[in-house]
Amino acid sequence: MPGVVDVRFAEREPAEKRTLLFWEQKNTCILPEDLRDFYLTTDGFTLTWSVKLDDECVPLGCMMINSVGRLCPLLQPISVFSLPNAPSLADLDWEESSSETGLEPAPSAPHFDSRSRIYELDSCGGNGKVCLVYKNCTPGVVAQHSEIWFLDRSLCWHFLTATFTAYYRLMITHLGLPEWQYAYTPYGPSPQAK
Repeated sequence: MPGVVDVRFAEREPAEKRTLLFWEQKNTCILPEDLRDFYLTTDGFTLTWSVKLDDECVPLGCMMINSVGRLCPLLQPISVFSLPNAPSLADLDWEESSSETGLEPAPSAPHFDSRSRIYELDSCGGNGKVCLVYKNCTPGVVAQHSEIWFLDRSLCWHFLTATFTAYYRLMITHLGLPEWQYAYTPYGPSPQAK
């Protein structure tokens, strides 16, 4: 496209099956089949591009999926060195009652405690996090069903898609423009991003 310059694609080798199995055993989760197939094709994905404005290259688009090694839990285990009464993200959990009528019920949001297992797919350049989320988890039981959610900077959850493939298509459709995930929130992207 005219004006697009400096397109960079980080080519990566496929992840090994044993790496995927190790991740599943370590996290007590089964990777969704479409995400597993993606990792068996390439261990993560990064594509960036810039535009030329007034003879200057300005970075603009960034599409990214973390490698298996960087598919880390959003919530790290509590350290023995933390203060006993220190607040944690689990303290932010509350049940909202939706009394809206005429609308389809929205999927229930993930929880910051042991009811959900949350893994970061994309850090969104610090504007939030796209996460692979397993809900309704029981400690010690393998989680099998996942969804893709966006956690905004105010720590509110927004459902994106039920599958990784659908999320990947959304990311490509939005060209990795800054804050595109906010289009799926009630408030939308910032004026600067628009």
